Amino acid sequence: MRKLATFALALLTASAVAQTTLSTGLTATNGGNVGGGLYVNVQINNTLTITSLDLWCGGATQATTTAKWELWLGPSTYVGNVTNPSLWTKVGETAMVTATGGVYQLFTGVQVIPVPQISAVTLAPGNYGFAFKSVGCSNGYTNGVTCTSTTIPGSCSNTLFQNADLAIRGGAAQNAFLSGGIFQPRMFAGGITYTLGGTPITFAQREPYGAGCYQNFRSFYEFFPSSIAVDFSNTSMRLTYDSAGNRYIATAGTTPVQTPVSTSLGHLDNTDVTVTLANSQPIIFPNVGGPGIQATAVTMNSNGYICLNGTVAPVNNPTVTAWLTGTSARIGNHHDFDPSAGGTTHYDYDMATAAHVFTWNAVPDRAIAATLNTFQMAFFANGDVELRWGAMSVSGGGGWPTLVGFTPGNGAADPGSIDITASLPFNTSGIDQPALALTSDINPVLGTTVNLTQANVTGSSLGINFVTLANLGPLSPGGLDLAIIGAPGCVANVDINTGAGYLVSNIPGIGSLTTPFPIPAGPLSVIGLSFYCQGVWLDATQNAGGLITSNALRLKIGSF
Repeated sequence: MRKLATFALALLTASAVAQTTLSTGLTATNGGNVGGGLYVNVQINNTLTITSLDLWCGGATQATTTAKWELWLGPSTYVGNVTNPSLWTKVGETAMVTATGGVYQLFTGVQVIPVPQISAVTLAPGNYGFAFKSVGCSNGYTNGVTCTSTTIPGSCSNTLFQNADLAIRGGAAQNAFLSGGIFQPRMFAGGITYTLGGTPITFAQREPYGAGCYQNFRSFYEFFPSSIAVDFSNTSMRLTYDSAGNRYIATAGTTPVQTPVSTSLGHLDNTDVTVTLANSQPIIFPNVGGPGIQATAVTMNSNGYICLNGTVAPVNNPTVTAWLTGTSARIGNHHDFDPSAGGTTHYDYDMATAAHVFTWNAVPDRAIAATLNTFQMAFFANGDVELRWGAMSVSGGGGWPTLVGFTPGNGAADPGSIDITASLPFNTSGIDQPALALTSDINPVLGTTVNLTQANVTGSSLGINFVTLANLGPLSPGGLDLAIIGAPGCVANVDINTGAGYLVSNIPGIGSLTTPFPIPAGPLSVIGLSFYCQGVWLDATQNAGGLITSNALRLKIGSF
């Protein structure tokens, strides 16, 4: 009996030694909503089995509640992929915990329970996007610091943690799981406990990579879901109006906020004031179909923007959809200012520079004391605009989002949010033409059919959806530029010699834009097989080569 007990003790000791934890060692100081998502990239170097997690409940958690987290895996990176839930697969969830609520609370060693399709969460070497969905509590996390980028995982000094077996990079958060505004960088303030070895799981994956051509947008914007990330204080940006191209060319500005001399316009919270333009000088701006000209009056909103033609109903907080679909061209820094609580608003005509100047001077955030926002726009006679920022509040967090940019509205195409300060110089376009895109509807699970659809096609024509067994190796994801056949800026990402092409069309009676791609139910040997897909569209008006290309898709067959 003594030998049996000694043997059992040795087994337990060996098991304990085999457990390894990679911890970020961070303390949660920020958090999202109950049911939200937290995302990181994980690089696996050696096959391992995840056994438990260290996780934080955030301050929005209700008092004395039971909670857990779901673990979802997706493409090789969360970046650009957290607004499409169908890319992700649930592989497990944690055991239940009891949260105090109302405070940041760390739970260590919370067991990971795999979904019924698998016996353990075992991962082969590779790159994975991890998504943690909080259930019954909110995620607690840490803001990234000293970042060179808000979107490159691991670029912050506190967002890269690694050992010989794995690395954790990033990440980001959302108040709704895989939906809505993205807060980044937000770091997983926890740990992953694992044992080495095991049989890797075979979940299906699909992942877009590369980019389609050609994309042109009349609008530009940077959307900050949280005001703490706003980085415009004491800077300026010049928008040079190109009348021939009906566009703006954006560069760094040189002029600070000028002191207004007029009396305050008396804006209240969330209100418009109609401003009559002085000196019979119109404001010229890029509009749908050609230059827009506003010769008499514009609408100045208390929340930091100008309606250049017509009005839209004032709202405190901006959304991208409202900006792009509104019935007026808009420009500015839309944020929830409240002039009724302090500060002043002004319109001046500067004779020296022949500019209409609109100023929000030391205006606080709504419902937040001791915050200041100073912002100014100058519209020049030649159509140029200068956006000038003084001190801007970063105190509001996720309840006070900010949108900076320009749009002609009226259903303008969405160019996506850009990092304006990092992107300068850049330019808008006189037309809206989103890039040709290849989309898919579901992950390639055994026995299903994946529908491959070309989107954003131009004119009435034909195209080809290629399904291949190989990409272009070292050339992907950048791809091979097709300037060699007269289509510069369009790239090939897949090796068409290893697959087949399927005709698509938007011409009635010829076909559709969708190619059904059936995944066989067996044999099991097809699990793990990858296919690489890309679309080509024929259009002689686009370039000398008469074609444009889409992004590519990688489809990896899985059992669930």
